[in-house]
Amino acid sequence: MTDTDKRRLAWAGAVLLILASIAPLVWLHLIDARPGRWQVDLEVYRNAGISHLKGRPIYETVTPPPQLLPFTYPPFSSMLAVPLALVPFKLVGWIWYVLQALTNIAIVWIVGARWWTRPQWWRPLSFGAAVAVGFHLLPVSDGFRFGQVDAFLVFLVLADLTRWRPLRRVPYGVLIGLAAAIKLTPAIFIVYLAVTRQWRAFWTSMATAAGVTLFAAAMDLQNSLDFWFGALLDPERLGNNDGVSNQSLRGMIYRLHGNNTIGSLIWLALVALVLVVGMRIASEAHARRSPVTATGVVGLIALLISPVSWIHHHDWMLVVFASLVVLAGRSRTRWAAIGVLFVVYLLKWPWWGYWGMGSPGEFDNHWPLNPGLQLLANSYVIAALAALLLVGGWQRSARAASAPLEPAASGPQAESPSPSR
Repeated sequence: MTDTDKRRLAWAGAVLLILASIAPLVWLHLIDARPGRWQVDLEVYRNAGISHLKGRPIYETVTPPPQLLPFTYPPFSSMLAVPLALVPFKLVGWIWYVLQALTNIAIVWIVGARWWTRPQWWRPLSFGAAVAVGFHLLPVSDGFRFGQVDAFLVFLVLADLTRWRPLRRVPYGVLIGLAAAIKLTPAIFIVYLAVTRQWRAFWTSMATAAGVTLFAAAMDLQNSLDFWFGALLDPERLGNNDGVSNQSLRGMIYRLHGNNTIGSLIWLALVALVLVVGMRIASEAHARRSPVTATGVVGLIALLISPVSWIHHHDWMLVVFASLVVLAGRSRTRWAAIGVLFVVYLLKWPWWGYWGMGSPGEFDNHWPLNPGLQLLANSYVIAALAALLLVGGWQRSARAASAPLEPAASGPQAESPSPSR
C-alpha cells in the first residue's frame, strides 16, 4: 500500500472519528432534548427575524414559554436572522447544528494547518482526533446544545487574523468588523489592531463595523434606537449576572463579594489589569508573527473582562489550546498543565459547584464562601486566567519561540496579502 493510499484511509478514519464523536451530541441535543430546551438560543435569533417580518419591536419581544428570552444582540444581527424565520424551526435547528460543526472543524483546521498538512500519512487521523475531542469541550458542546453563534464569531476573527487562504481576497479587518457588528465583544480585536499599530486593518474594521451598524439604523431606526439607548444599557436583560453560567471576572466577583460598589470597583481594577497584561502578551505574539496565539490571547481577554461570559462563550479555548500545544514543546510539565486545563473545560465543574451549594439564588448578597465549592463555581474563570498567564510565560522562553507550528503569519503581521495555509 502506497503512502497515498494510506493517507486516503487516514482521511476516511478522520471522518469516522468526527462522525462518531458528534453522534451522541446530536442524540442529546436534537433528538432526545427535553421540550422547551431545544435550541433555545437559536429560537431567540429566529424570533428576532420573525419580529422584523411582522414589524414588531425586537427588543420588547421574548421567545414563547417556558424560556421567555429576549434578543440582546445589535440590530444588524436581527437582520441576519430574517432567513431563519423563513424556514421551519426544526429544520433550522438541524441546519444550524451542521453549520456549527463545520465551523468548529474549520477552526481546528486553521489553528493546526501546518501540522495537519505535513507529509506523514497519519496526519489526517490526528486532525480527526483533535476535532472529535474538541467537540466535547463543554463550551463547544454547549454551543451545539443551545444553538449558539460563538463558533461563527471565533471563525470570522481567526480567519481574518491568520489571513486564511480561502478568504484571502477579503480585505484584512473586514471580518473582524463584521464580528463586532454582530456581537459587541469581538470589538476587543479592533482594540488589539490599534495596540499593535496595524492601522490599515484597524480603520478597515472600524469602517466595516460602523458601516453595517449605520445600514441597520437606516433600515430600521426605531429598533436601533431601542438597542443603543435602551436594551444595551439594561443589565437585567441578561438575567442574574452572579449565576454560575457567567464565567467572567464580574460573575466571579459577584459570587464572592456580591453585587455592590466595592465589588464593582474590584472588577474595574481587574479589568484594567487584564487588559494591560493581556494586550502586552498579544503584542508579543504579534511581534513573533503568531496570529493564532494572538487570537487566543485576545479571546481570553474578552472572556475575562466582559460583564457576562456564559460558558459557551469560552469556545475561544479551541484556539487557546492550539497555542498552548505549540508553546509547550516537549516539556512534560507544560503538557501536564495543558492536561489539567483540558480536564477543567471538559467537565461541568461550575455546575457541580452550583449543585453543591444548594440554591445560591436564595441568598441576598453573595454565595456561601465555601472554598472548595467556590473553586468549582469559578473554575472556568480561573482556568482562563491561568491560560492567559501560561501563554505569556511560555511565549517568553527560547523553546517556545522555536516551535513554528502555527499557520504562516506574514499576511496580518506585515499587512501584506500573503495568506496562511
